[in-house]
Amino acid sequence: MDLNLFLWNKTKVDILKYLLYKEDKISARELENHLDQSFPAIKKQIDNLEKAWIIRKNKNWNRWQLEIIEEIKPFVENLFIFEIKENIKQIHFRNSMFLDRYFLVDYFNQENENIWVDLVFVYNDMDDIYLENIKNEITSFLDNYFLDLKISFMNKKDYEKRLKFADKFVIKLNKFESFSL
Repeated sequence: MDLNLFLWNKTKVDILKYLLYKEDKISARELENHLDQSFPAIKKQIDNLEKAWIIRKNKNWNRWQLEIIEEIKPFVENLFIFEIKENIKQIHFRNSMFLDRYFLVDYFNQENENIWVDLVFVYNDMDDIYLENIKNEITSFLDNYFLDLKISFMNKKDYEKRLKFADKFVIKLNKFESFSL
């Protein structure tokens, strides 16, 4: 694997995100419809990703389909998960006066305990406009990954009250990776 051919290009990253999170086995022409890139730019990066042994083209019926090589897929996904976690940390840090803590739940963990939410933010009392701005920042960032994550926001007072009364959701939530400043 040649990481020089793999990293440091937005088109490559977008291609990999799409193949990993949205739709595997898609043609280069179809990718053009989903990515904000020209076909020549997409084609060039597909060729580089193929040379780097990250993706391959398979002939299916009368068209070529792209897919991430199965043995490489976990490594690519781990890179993106790391990037997502780091960006969430930055959002938390920038909004630390409003966000008390956050939990990386189902999508980010291999726990068998599914609580049907992927990311939970516990926020301090604030005006609704600030909360909406934070929600918009988080969702616009996550939209770049073609992920359908379930995000929950919980008031800190509600969180502490539910913790005090041993609420099952909050108890389960505390088993997962959390961050607070």
